[in-house]
Parts: sequence; structure tokens; C-alpha cells
Amino acid sequence: MNHEMISAFLSIMEYGNITAAANATFTTQSSMSKQIRQLEEELGVPLLIRSKGHSSVSLTPYGREFLKLARNWESLMKDFDNIRNVSDITDVSIGALDRMNSFTFRDLYKRMLKEHPEIRLDIHTRHSREIYTMMESHSLDIGFVSSLLPVYNIKVRPVFSEPMFVVCSAGNNLDKTITPDQLDPALEVYSRWSDEFEIWHDQLWPGKQYRIHVGTTSMTPDYLEEKGRWSIMPVSALHALLQSHHFTHHALSVDPPQRTIYMLEQKKDRQSREAAVSVFKEEVLKHLRNDPYLKVSD
Repeated sequence: MNHEMISAFLSIMEYGNITAAANATFTTQSSMSKQIRQLEEELGVPLLIRSKGHSSVSLTPYGREFLKLARNWESLMKDFDNIRNVSDITDVSIGALDRMNSFTFRDLYKRMLKEHPEIRLDIHTRHSREIYTMMESHSLDIGFVSSLLPVYNIKVRPVFSEPMFVVCSAGNNLDKTITPDQLDPALEVYSRWSDEFEIWHDQLWPGKQYRIHVGTTSMTPDYLEEKGRWSIMPVSALHALLQSHHFTHHALSVDPPQRTIYMLEQKKDRQSREAAVSVFKEEVLKHLRNDPYLKVSD
């Protein structure tokens, strides 16, 4: 087993299939497939389920267990590289949701690059469950998620909450505050913000009447141009959206549950990164407190 085999395995997990992973890492599909076959032969167990007619791959039970070990391996290799290449720059690995990296933290990351040349940001965009898994395997130093899961070896605390608004296609005659019956549920561009949001949403518009469910906020504008289209999103995403699109936004007479974001921290930071992680957390809180629409937790 070598580093190339493990890197090939992790690349496939990141990009979803062998072809995409090969293209992203500038290698051939046959070479990457060979690395995986050799890895499975050395371990003596299958890691991937390969289905004919499906481009994506899935993990066997052995593969799911090995993924945790592989991420630990990757994290250790980065630490070894830091020891070999002693410099004044320290890596900080951050995992956050797409909408946070794209909107909430966009200006924070830009400012960090200007004001903290001693820190290198290693930014990962993942779903909440993936961020929990990466934190538990020490692949991340800090994470930001929208849901609570049972964990034992990482610290979890609410970091901020924010209100939600309705965003509509331009040219409508709606008031600043609207009622649910003014919105056609079939024209909604739906995003699932949290368990609480989904329960609230299904009470007002039962039966999943929407025609499209988008996985990332950045997709929403593409489907809001049609007259009557609408979506619900948190204020941080709303402000970023209105900078480049001519949509209207409205409060809802039945308030959606506020979106809460939780910060995940290692119970004990790696000593080589402790100072840099501390600086990053301070900058995060300062950045969030400067936004008048966010309620930052104490």
C-alpha cells in the first residue's frame, strides 16, 4: 500500500467516480482503476461497488471503514509535509456548507488572505454529515454545519442564527410581507435548510408540491427568472444574491424557523496548528458580529 493508492481512493470519493477523479488529478482512468485494484488486492477486500450503467461509485462496508482510515492517513501526511517543509505558514483546514463558503464566509476568506499571510486556508465544501465525519477523522480543524448529530470526540456549539426570507422573480406586485396562500407551491425552488425548516414547510405546503429541489444556493437564481417563481433562503444568501440579480424579497406572515449554524471544533487542536486555528476562530466571530442581520451566539 502506498500514498498514490490512497490518494486515488480519496479522489474518487471527492469527485464521485473514477472518470471525474482522473480528469481532476490529470491522470488516466486506467491508471486510477489500477491503483484501486492494487489497493483492494493488498487489503484483501472490495472497497468500491461498480455498477454497470452507473457512472458513480458507492462504497462497500469495508470501503466505508477504510475511508475513515484514509482520511486519517491524508491528515498525517500533511503534518509530515509541514515538518519536512518548515516555514512560517500554517495550514488551517475548514469544512463548511456550500452556501456558507459561497456567501457568508466569502469576504472573510478574502480578508484572511490579505491580513494573515502566516495562515494557509484549506477550504472544503461538504454536506453536514460529511463534515462531521471529516472532523472525527481529524481531516478538518474546524467545521460549520446546520444540523446536530450525536458525537463524542468533538466540540459542538451554536455560532449564529439568521432569519429567512422569500425571494421572488422580479415584476410581481407583492407587498413586503406576504401570506403563504399568495405563493404557488408548484412554482417554488425548494432548498432543505434544516430538519426544523422541512417540518415547518410541510405544514404550510404539504405533499412536496414543488417541481424542483436544488442542492446548492448558487443554483437558485437560474430557476427564479420565470414569473411567479419563488424560494426561501437565509438573509446571508439573500444579500449576496441581490448584488447580482434583480429579484424581490419579502417577509412571510408565518415566520420560518431561523437557520442556526453550529461550529465544530477539535477537543484538542494539533499543537502545530493551535495558534493558527485560534486566530481563524477569532476572525470568524469578528466577521459574523459585523453583520447586523446575524444573531451571534455568546
